[in-house]
Amino acid sequence: MPAITIGKPKPQPGGEKPKPKGITIGGPKPKPAEEEAAPPKMSEDIAELSRRIRTMEERYNTLQTKTQLIEQNMLSYHKQAIGETKTINTDFREIRRDIEDIKDKILTLIKELQLSAKKDEVKVLERYINLWEPINFVTRTEVGDLIKEALEKNK
Repeated sequence: MPAITIGKPKPQPGGEKPKPKGITIGGPKPKPAEEEAAPPKMSEDIAELSRRIRTMEERYNTLQTKTQLIEQNMLSYHKQAIGETKTINTDFREIRRDIEDIKDKILTLIKELQLSAKKDEVKVLERYINLWEPINFVTRTEVGDLIKEALEKNK
């Protein structure tokens, strides 16, 4: 696209092309002489800054990778912790049920022990048994035999 210049260009001394004066639309921007040939110090500075930017980008990418790895590890540890917590809660509920069952069995044992004879009651029964001497008791058949013997002797 050709450059459109508003205003009159002035002729330049030394026979150079006149530079357009005013506003230039659509044409290439004229470069100052300083920019065309950058001094070596400036290009070294630009190269150094460019190198530093690349280094910073690499560090940023490394940090981003490490951050992603840390986030993944945290998520996996979190899932593992949740699983372990659920297992512990399940075990805890099971232990609670077992404790309740044991309590019920202990209460049943206590009730049965309360219904059983006490030591004093057993001693009283022992005295009565010793007093009666049940070993010396006779059975009905023995009594019947004794009566028959007595009747035969009396005859």
